[in-house]
Amino acid sequence: MHPDGGLPGQVDDAIESIAELERKALAAASLHQRAIERFTLAIGRPRTVYIIIASAAAWIALNVALRLIGHHEIDPPPYFWLDGVVALAALLMTILILTTENRMSEIQEQRSRLHLQISMLGERKAAKLIQLLEELRYDMPSVRNRQDPEAEELTLPADPHEVAEQLEKRTPARGELPAD
Repeated sequence: MHPDGGLPGQVDDAIESIAELERKALAAASLHQRAIERFTLAIGRPRTVYIIIASAAAWIALNVALRLIGHHEIDPPPYFWLDGVVALAALLMTILILTTENRMSEIQEQRSRLHLQISMLGERKAAKLIQLLEELRYDMPSVRNRQDPEAEELTLPADPHEVAEQLEKRTPARGELPAD
């Protein structure tokens, strides 16, 4: 906690950055995308399972009852119309879920980039701390001076552009299969 009871400035900035990303992602979604996501959210509940089971059971019960009282069945076994409705619903649900997941993947990608930026900032801070400790070690007469190549290397912050370039070179492109 911050002395004044609030959050420290960098934490508050990080929270605001995340919130801004969420606001931008929501604003970037089309009216159709938001409607699909609301619909997917509404039907992606446990009660939907019960409604579907109850509807299928009622459909079958109606057809059985009509047969028992001697009337013509609406959809006799093997329930061709019920099968068609279920298949169409499954297709629509698959498309709705994929549509929603595609946008969620984009949002996750933005979050991953933010996480990378925060990690790179933390890495730069750690490098600066190591550099300051090394300087302090050289300045203190009670501490023996010695070469520490690892500490010297750790004082250098990673260059994000170089890291990205090396990562691009060393990892396969999307859709590319590794050689056997």
